[in-house]
Amino acid sequence: MTAPSGPVAGSCTPPGAGAGARVSRAFVLRLGLGYLGLYSAVLSVALVTLALRIEDVDPQHKETSLAVAASLGALVALLANPLAGRLSDRSTSRWGRRRPWMVGGVAGGGLGLAVVALVPSVAAVTAGWCFAQLCFNATIAALAATVPEQVPPAQRGTVSGVVGFSQRLAVPLGMGAAAVFSAGAAGFLVPAAVAVAVVVLFAVPLHDRPGPAGRAPFSVREFLGSFWTDPRAHPDFGWVWLTRFLTYFASVAPVPYLPYFLTSRLGVGEGSVAAVVALLTVVNYGLSAVTSVLCGWLSDRAGRRKPFVTAASLLLAGGLALLATADALPQVYAAQALLGIGSGFYFAVDMALATEVLPSSDEVGKDLGVINSADVLPQSVGPALAPLLLGLGGGHNYPALYGFTLLVGLAGALTVTRIKAVA
Repeated sequence: MTAPSGPVAGSCTPPGAGAGARVSRAFVLRLGLGYLGLYSAVLSVALVTLALRIEDVDPQHKETSLAVAASLGALVALLANPLAGRLSDRSTSRWGRRRPWMVGGVAGGGLGLAVVALVPSVAAVTAGWCFAQLCFNATIAALAATVPEQVPPAQRGTVSGVVGFSQRLAVPLGMGAAAVFSAGAAGFLVPAAVAVAVVVLFAVPLHDRPGPAGRAPFSVREFLGSFWTDPRAHPDFGWVWLTRFLTYFASVAPVPYLPYFLTSRLGVGEGSVAAVVALLTVVNYGLSAVTSVLCGWLSDRAGRRKPFVTAASLLLAGGLALLATADALPQVYAAQALLGIGSGFYFAVDMALATEVLPSSDEVGKDLGVINSADVLPQSVGPALAPLLLGLGGGHNYPALYGFTLLVGLAGALTVTRIKAVA
């Protein structure tokens, strides 16, 4: 089956994103760089430098202070994305609908990271990180909205693959940046400056249009509606949200506990565990990035999305099964390879799938923000469930943790079949 030449049934295809309006390679490259710079800045802080900064300003209570700062930042991110998307949907600025939120958001995020880097106080670090999450997520919401508004359905697999490549590559790149610039303020300011540069590079030449004029004033009902899209009225949207939640859970749940698994289950020494985890991360995310680009292109060529999600769920399940039964490092490396390839299959079509079930072209930013909450929730639910699963049978029950995650991943293969509007 060839890629569809017009809008997919049930898809959101605003004027200008029709079959004859293919975006240029320069657009795709600038979008990919924008995502790469933005996520690298956020992840370098979230994964490494935030913990180092809190240890520097509050060494006696670093664990508690880090937990508070990280949890509040995650809550802000969860709320900011759909709210900023809704507000950008309503924007009638002469500078366009999305551009002010991209540029203002990334600049504000850089300012938040500057506060984290330069003010020696736990309260200031926490406030700066929350402000950075608020602003960066406004940028993410606006960036995501440009895909259904600018890219025709027949090209969205390729664009989704490039975005997936950038998001996956951002993890090792962000960790590398944190390692190189971890000393002092440079660990925050350099990644922030790069993020500002690449987002501005995308935003300035963007053919952006103001939102429709004459909307009703922003009300409490509008505010609360920013965080909800009724799955009964839009069942395909609901199934895409659930599929994303389940697949993301299978992808991210094993990651935080990998160092503990290596030391307690495989006997890897504490002195070498960091190097092993770094190499496993490169295997996983490197394969995921490459697979994402390739499968995104193949998805457009085939004109299909759901088979790639099904394949992703099965590959993730295979990697988790191997990880649950691993008793030697070679099996762990093989498991990480399967997990990386499976994640790449999903990230290749993730954005394309979401953009093709949006209920309304007038609320693209808000609806994609609701979809994006399915990324954040597994990062909160996973750590909450993990201690319960690990505690079964006397503790360190990694087969229970990875076995449960395996079942969640397989459930994603079932829910994607319920989506009707996308092949």
